[in-house]
Amino acid sequence: MMFGLRALFYLTPLALVFAAVTLFLQVGRLQLPSIGDAMTGSIRESIGPLNPLLPVSGVTREVRDLVFDPVLIRDDDLRLRAHIIEAWQEQTLITIRCSSEEAAGETEAMLRSGEWLAEDQSIVAIDRLDSVLTVALDGFERGAVEKLMREVKPEYRGDYLLVRLTLSHSIRDSFTTFLSTSVEKGQIKMIDYEGDRIAYLFLKGETDLFLRELQLYYESNLVLEPEIEVMGPQCHTSSQELILDLRRDAKWHDSTPVTAKDLLFSYTELTGPDSPLPLRSSFDFIESIEPVSDYRIRIICQETPAIMMESWEKLPLLPAHRFPSGANSKSYAEFFEKPIGTGPYQVKRRLSDGGIILEAFPDYIGGKPKQERLVYRKFESLESKLLALRSGIIDTLVPDSRFRDWAQRNPGAVRQIRCLPRIQHLVAWNLQASPLDNVEVRLALAESVDLDTVLEDSATAYQQSVNSLFFPGSPFVTESMPLPLYDPRSAESRLEKAGYTYSEEKGNRVDKAGNLLMLTLIVNEANPEQIRLARALVDHWSGVGVVVEVQELPWQEILTDRLVSRNFDGVLLSWEVPLEKDRYSTLHSNAIEEGGGNLFGLRNQVVDELLLKLREETDDTSVTSAAHELQEEIAGLQPCFFVCETGRIVWIRTRAIELARPIGGGEYTSVEPGIGKAGLERVRAWWIRRSPEWTENEKKLLGE
Repeated sequence: MMFGLRALFYLTPLALVFAAVTLFLQVGRLQLPSIGDAMTGSIRESIGPLNPLLPVSGVTREVRDLVFDPVLIRDDDLRLRAHIIEAWQEQTLITIRCSSEEAAGETEAMLRSGEWLAEDQSIVAIDRLDSVLTVALDGFERGAVEKLMREVKPEYRGDYLLVRLTLSHSIRDSFTTFLSTSVEKGQIKMIDYEGDRIAYLFLKGETDLFLRELQLYYESNLVLEPEIEVMGPQCHTSSQELILDLRRDAKWHDSTPVTAKDLLFSYTELTGPDSPLPLRSSFDFIESIEPVSDYRIRIICQETPAIMMESWEKLPLLPAHRFPSGANSKSYAEFFEKPIGTGPYQVKRRLSDGGIILEAFPDYIGGKPKQERLVYRKFESLESKLLALRSGIIDTLVPDSRFRDWAQRNPGAVRQIRCLPRIQHLVAWNLQASPLDNVEVRLALAESVDLDTVLEDSATAYQQSVNSLFFPGSPFVTESMPLPLYDPRSAESRLEKAGYTYSEEKGNRVDKAGNLLMLTLIVNEANPEQIRLARALVDHWSGVGVVVEVQELPWQEILTDRLVSRNFDGVLLSWEVPLEKDRYSTLHSNAIEEGGGNLFGLRNQVVDELLLKLREETDDTSVTSAAHELQEEIAGLQPCFFVCETGRIVWIRTRAIELARPIGGGEYTSVEPGIGKAGLERVRAWWIRRSPEWTENEKKLLGE
């Protein structure tokens, strides 16, 4: 009897614990229902604003990219391809004022016969009105206008003096006012307007009197910034046109068609002085822009860089009908709270736990995704995650350290997919202040850091050494950037060469006057990873006798006070590596002035020439050569210290997902999920969930 009581006394707590665990599991099952056949992701932090105008990362970036689509996309080889912008055409327009209608007719006949055209020239269209002939040549070939005009017989050309008038804006209104009072306007035989800033005047007669009258008029209107250029005897003008055609079947999530009005609205709003994006310089090539129809836009180009379409790739598309009174901070906030996009998924609703439900957009131009619904929700405890895994509810995860530790101890239930490293961390040096104006000092700082001991992976991201100045896998980059290697002896030698000797008394390096070699490294106080990296770098620099103080500041102060005025020694920055090859705005000498992106103050003629070459070259071999040369120059100049690049780690349930891309006619390709050259963004929309099929070992791991 006594033994039975003792046994009951000792076994009762165990029974209660067992019952509690069993009850927890049963309640857990009831509290973790699957939402239909939705693909469900476990998140740690709430999904933030789905704003394509701000840099975001992690799951919020993933969701945003499923809702908003770019107007152009990259294919699996990172080549720019049509998307919402269905096609584009580059053409050179030449308008010839002939001496008579008969001369215009003869010239047109010769051009149509092809006798006057070079082998590489192709006519898109010819139009004749009286004695004026307009010819559209395919492409933007340099020298195409001169090449064609050399073939036009002198006797067929009109006898005019050409004058170009350029104003800061509103040239038609201003010039109409001038004509209303002009005495010598009879000498103007033809006027051609180009956009809102330029007028071409074709003159005959006593032109000196007219030019004097024109000059006097605009001297009294200097606010218009007038430029009067006498171009000499000339009967032709030319311009470069870029024609953009939009798909007619593209729709917003509210079923409103996407039209040229949306593209023009987005361009106007996001390249203006109050734009939240620094896009103005990306569109410097535009002289004027206007709609031709609901689905066509004509752009007059004042220059024709090879990277024009890359600029359109960067422009987020906004629905004009959602901003009837224009865009401002309030209307932006309201729109991004309940956004509509053109992407493969549309927002169904947000969840109270910070998650979100997305539904496949049936009218998506790339084909409706096969996965009907995506759910992102929070599972607070490790136990709830494991239970959801076992139940086949969770398909993707953003793990915490406890789950990562469990997964490492119990391999098999989940696996990782490493996305492309899109974020670069670097220390921007101020090249316009001593001692960082000395390249030997900058190289020494690079050679004194053993990055293998600095870089760390986390549960959600990995770090690796920087390989390139450009996006990983870019087709025009076939060689890694030759950055300085860890070599503390070489670093010490460079510092000696720069005039900084080691002082045994002070325990650090000093200049000839005995002053310590001391720098300040600014970091964003709200970024714990930047702080960790900065402290690790300081330890390495102290190893060669350089004293570096870490200064933690609010990001807004860094951005508006320190970077703009270049009031710093070094700033640790993190930025997303762009897809395009253009690096003009961050490295060219012209981008040093206030508002430019050359934060380092780098002035180098070789770098400037290579940057322009990358902007202008269309030949693949030439582009690749320029990219490699630029990487070598930057590696040797070290305007910044490239710390590392970071990529996101996506965790998925083992065998939970396959990739099903539409190929037309209701058919899909089906392959294992992976990350190609173009990254997660190109494949995430086509993930579909599989039913859980656990092996016996995986069942044991998950507690069954």
